[in-house]
Amino acid sequence: MTLKRWLRPHISMVLTEINAVIAARSEPPWARPEDDGRLRDLCGQHLSTGGKRLRALLPPALVAAEGGDVVAASVLGACIEVLHNGTLVHDDIQDGDELRRGQPTLWRRVGAPQAINAGDVMLVAPLLVAASSAKVPVRHRATLVALLAGAVTETIRGQVGDLDLKADEMPTLEHANGIALAKTAPFFAACMESAAILLDAGEDRRQAAREIGRHVGIAFQVRDDLLDVLGVKGRGAAGADMREGKPSWPVLAALIRGPADEAEALQALLDRAHRGYRPTPQDVEKWLGWVQEHGGVSAAQLALDESLQSARELAELAFPNGGAEVVAALCARLSELDG
Repeated sequence: MTLKRWLRPHISMVLTEINAVIAARSEPPWARPEDDGRLRDLCGQHLSTGGKRLRALLPPALVAAEGGDVVAASVLGACIEVLHNGTLVHDDIQDGDELRRGQPTLWRRVGAPQAINAGDVMLVAPLLVAASSAKVPVRHRATLVALLAGAVTETIRGQVGDLDLKADEMPTLEHANGIALAKTAPFFAACMESAAILLDAGEDRRQAAREIGRHVGIAFQVRDDLLDVLGVKGRGAAGADMREGKPSWPVLAALIRGPADEAEALQALLDRAHRGYRPTPQDVEKWLGWVQEHGGVSAAQLALDESLQSARELAELAFPNGGAEVVAALCARLSELDG
């Protein structure tokens, strides 16, 4: 069964729960109703830019396949999705990104101060919900709150490294892997482990679930970088990362393998691009060809395949009663380089 077919039955419930997370308040509420409404609108504007809601849908899909409590899993999926989007709002401000999924980012629409408020509430409200929702079993609440908070703090550390990477004169593949692991894996690991927790799985299965998140996170980032080099990322022409001065995974792999003098020339181009220089289309085309010629794409493809295979193998331990099929469908989708 395809990933879409696993996820589709849970879309309506998950969207309802996302709205409930955004609306979560303390009892009694302190702020004026109009300010609450304004904040909800800000969050809604960011969420309206789209997205597959993958992180929201994975927990209920996994739990449903295993015969567990889909309602609780939908709440947790919504919490993870909102947390993820809170980090995106802040990332857009820090990176100066003006577009997300082809639409103006929230800070460009409403200004950075109010966008920060929206990002802040999206990083806090999910913890309130996980700690207090009647839909989440009491016995799991503290564990789940700690899981979500840990995912956020590690993702923030990944952003610290990502901002440094763009200014790094000699970035390494190890550095890039560490950033991808910290920025992308924690929320996927939270998706997997929260499902295992709600299924009352033992520590061995929870550990396997966490490791699935690790491998899926790496695969997600490597795939994203591959799509950019191959020109199927949905950001226009190939090489958007290169034009921004971002040393993506295939580029870093090629820098290791290519002639030193040519590698230095490409590093110099990336440095100039990061400082505002716009490489010509001819330059981008030339260096993308160089990256492919010197094994950057093939190395990235191998890393992607290995990560996905590891995730499939671990799924048999973490989710032996049907959820492994969901993970297999996710891996199959990530193996497709079609945007």
